[in-house]
Amino acid sequence: MLKSYRGYICFLAITLVLFFISRQSLINIPFITYSKHIFTLICLLIFFCCCIAMPVKKNFIFTFIILIIYSFFLVYKNGIPIINVFQTLITLKYLIVYYVIAYAIKHRKNDLLKNFTILLTMILFVSIFFVLSDYLLPNVIFPLAKDGRGLGGISPGSFFASRVLYSGFLLLYSILLLSFKYDRHSKKYFIYNKTSYWSLLLLAFILIILTFSRKELLILIVVYGCSFIYHSKGVQRFFSLLFIFISAPFIVYILWLLIGESIQNNLNEGYVRYKIFFYAAEIFEYYFPFGSGPGTYGTVMSKFYTVIYSDFKVDKAIIGWGDTIDGPIFDLFFVSLVAEYGMGFLLVLYMIAQPFYAAKDYSVDAVISIKLLRINILLMLVGIGFMVPIMGNMVGLLVFFLLGILTSRNTFNENIKKTYV
Repeated sequence: MLKSYRGYICFLAITLVLFFISRQSLINIPFITYSKHIFTLICLLIFFCCCIAMPVKKNFIFTFIILIIYSFFLVYKNGIPIINVFQTLITLKYLIVYYVIAYAIKHRKNDLLKNFTILLTMILFVSIFFVLSDYLLPNVIFPLAKDGRGLGGISPGSFFASRVLYSGFLLLYSILLLSFKYDRHSKKYFIYNKTSYWSLLLLAFILIILTFSRKELLILIVVYGCSFIYHSKGVQRFFSLLFIFISAPFIVYILWLLIGESIQNNLNEGYVRYKIFFYAAEIFEYYFPFGSGPGTYGTVMSKFYTVIYSDFKVDKAIIGWGDTIDGPIFDLFFVSLVAEYGMGFLLVLYMIAQPFYAAKDYSVDAVISIKLLRINILLMLVGIGFMVPIMGNMVGLLVFFLLGILTSRNTFNENIKKTYV
């Protein structure tokens, strides 16, 4: 598996299947919920093998080491448990997946991209049957469909058992397809003919609307605009910009009719995400410039270290009730970064940004627009990351797996570049 792209794509497929099984409510199989962690752990081991056996991207390694040292400093300074350093690794775990996919595979990555696209398309088709089950048998096979939002109070999450995860997947799939280049000789968009290509985009768009996920729908519309402009050339680009400028007010008006009331109901002091942001700002100000330390607020390990929540009298709507913390304490990923790492969050952002400017794989760039894909994924990552913990969920795994496919293993190999330019 170390160098074969087939090994990674098969392992990813198995991980996704186990994840979907773990989300259903008919049979309780607790241990398979750890499948994505096993995938990440194996990638971590391969990452260390890469560091030992082959040249590595030193900039990535050095930044990672500095961030770990900074985390130890915060642990010492704020007197928090040393085990909380692991939160830094948890926060950046999918960057390890990215690194392995980017630099461990020798094979031409356009084949890996083809298989990755087919895998996502299969998930899209299979998900339709479970969308129907969400409407016909809400909360029976996969829970949380009947949440009061959407058609008849149902917003389908399919076998992701979450409209947030499902809409995130649909957004990523749409972004990937919109980056495909059209080949005039084969009359295809990478691996799909015109009819299939536009049908898949339309299907993904309809399903996102059914989930009634506001941020994903808004990001998708922005992504369509960016893609429309990017693929336009010369005078056509000017008219594309003009069309978007003229149509923007109408699009905003239609969106407001669809989701305006929902937005107004949420934009108040009782809105849980507002509360998370408010307390994060207080924590950042108190611990400025260094931060409260990893695993102290809004992240997974803060479930086991609640001192910060007690000190700042954080609202129970965030931390939950009873002996266990069940509340949505890690909804705002980037906001939590600011609270935990202080000004050091810039270092974390620098780590996250590296896949977006790494050398392009030219076998992939021959069939898709890598620059456009990276721009749209960045919009997705930032837009969703301010609202949900995308860096820790299954959609985040797919995002960084894809970013790894886009990156060249041979950064300075000009012969490869000449072959595809």
